[in-house]
Amino acid sequence: MSLIQIAYQAPNNGWLALTLTLDGKIIEIDASDVPNNPIQELIAALEDVVRGLDSSVWWHLEPAGYLMYFERVSEEVRLRIDYSNNSKRSHAKEVAVIQGSPAQILKPFWRFLREFQSHSFNEPHWPYVDYQRLPEIKLLLDADSKM
Repeated sequence: MSLIQIAYQAPNNGWLALTLTLDGKIIEIDASDVPNNPIQELIAALEDVVRGLDSSVWWHLEPAGYLMYFERVSEEVRLRIDYSNNSKRSHAKEVAVIQGSPAQILKPFWRFLREFQSHSFNEPHWPYVDYQRLPEIKLLLDADSKM
């Protein structure tokens, strides 16, 4: 069984129900596409972390939010998820942390994005997402896995 499993329901009027299972811990996220598009942020975050930069994604729940942090730790990636009742980082509390190889932590999110892309969700259910960087992210992930 993989460390991370991601399931979701089709977005509906700007809301995306996401279930993350991190090493057995379940986190339910019902994210809005306002004021940000967390799917687009996730693509940028994956690209940053495979290039060695720490990154984050804000999953806005209106008014609460989950903050997902991807951090490089030597040859591994740490994923930390915080929750804030008002979406302010300064008020956030840690709810989960998991660490593993880039393949263990990042590939489940890459696969989720490819699956999400395959449905071509669009307005009014979900805003436009630019998926053009996904093939390059996959190449970087594959190269990182071989190191």
